[in-house]
Amino acid sequence: MKKVVVIGGGTGTYTVLLSLRHKPYEITALLTMVDDGGSNKVLRDEFGLLPTSGVRLAMVALSSRPSLLRELFLYRYHKGQGISGMTFGNLFLAAVADIAGSQEKAIEQTSEILKVKGKILPISHEDVRLVAQYENGLEVVGEHQIDEPEHDGKLRIKKLFTRPAATITEKAREEILNADAIILGPGDFYTNTIANLVVSGVVDALLESKAQIIFIMNLMTKYGEAYNYRASTYFEDLAQYMPIARINTVLLNNDKKFPPGAVGKYEDENSIPVEDDLDNNLPGTKIIRAPVLSRKEAEPQKGDALKRSMIRHDYKKLAKVLGEIIGE
Repeated sequence: MKKVVVIGGGTGTYTVLLSLRHKPYEITALLTMVDDGGSNKVLRDEFGLLPTSGVRLAMVALSSRPSLLRELFLYRYHKGQGISGMTFGNLFLAAVADIAGSQEKAIEQTSEILKVKGKILPISHEDVRLVAQYENGLEVVGEHQIDEPEHDGKLRIKKLFTRPAATITEKAREEILNADAIILGPGDFYTNTIANLVVSGVVDALLESKAQIIFIMNLMTKYGEAYNYRASTYFEDLAQYMPIARINTVLLNNDKKFPPGAVGKYEDENSIPVEDDLDNNLPGTKIIRAPVLSRKEAEPQKGDALKRSMIRHDYKKLAKVLGEIIGE
């Protein structure tokens, strides 16, 4: 059975994991630990815990439990005050961490409760903040401040790192080294993808691994971290953090039939569809173009104060293409 590792966080990784759930693979999700907005801010500031939203989403994606239990872990309180905006799943994980004595045990035990197919692991354990340095010298601290900027979001990020430094866990490193395929993206380019690559030891493990590395290109640009980026621009930036030649396959969506009205909403937020300008400028890397766009706009969740991607990949279409790339 092939071992597939997905590195990322957020709804992009959630969609990829959904696409792999019914495949005959051993699946491991390695998730960023830098989120500090919304309910994750409460978990970090008031509970002293690492962020768990990405972990929670990964659990739901890989859970084989009845739909009600999965929906419970996605449920976000939206009435009254106090816990409004918090999710049932994050509060559950916080409670289990308190009972079990650690977040690591909480993830393991909750994965058993949800009958998760595969492993879900934090890529690092340190309590860190993400730091972005922009082309004009501005430094912004915090994943949420980068993701939803109060500064000029048209500025290009020149350097990303964590403060203090974070180091890959031994378990995460072993999963990368033993993988047959590794998937990077989609997701917020800097705060979900590169945020993992700046963890010490991650890129070294990727270079040492014999796995096929697949990069799934984003569907939309993003104000604040990938403003007006074309496909080639993503790779210009990615090359600052890992050798591009190590990426074996790039998957790009070629379906332009976006959900009605959705693109206009993105334009209001200074975001546009990613232009595919890749030709033969990635020597040694296979470029695959396929219709993997969801025709349905994702609806915002009640009580969620954070901006989420409304245009997403279709996990069923993604499953077909990834199965062909990885092999079954």
